[in-house]
Amino acid sequence: MSAAVTELDDDSPVNPGEHHTHGPTDGQYFKIFFLLVGLTALEVSTYWWDDIFNADTKKIAVPVLLTLMVIKFFLVALYFMHLKFDSPLLKRTFYAGMIIAILVYGAALTVMNFWSDSGTTHFNNPPIDPPAPFCADCPGG
Repeated sequence: MSAAVTELDDDSPVNPGEHHTHGPTDGQYFKIFFLLVGLTALEVSTYWWDDIFNADTKKIAVPVLLTLMVIKFFLVALYFMHLKFDSPLLKRTFYAGMIIAILVYGAALTVMNFWSDSGTTHFNNPPIDPPAPFCADCPGG
């Protein structure tokens, strides 16, 4: 009977006092928090880059924003979602879902011609011909 008890893991109800916590300490959580705050401040600052550098910075800002997005995502997923300390099966499942989501998102952006520059600064181009004015006396109007 004692052999069965020793084979149990530390999380078993038989050995409740021997549970070992895995994961970052409070100090590490605060370091990650302040790193995320700094990265978010850098992301927000891209709004003013055109004014600061007196140039069109969109070709630099978009890759910077995408890179920061990925870094922040992994920091949150690894530490705050405890993915870094989970079993390999859960990690593989999470990463497989993430890769599928990235592929679907990339395909959707490709369908919407996201990757090509239309040359216009407007979200919706105005129609070529203005609509006809409403006519109450016209037939069918």
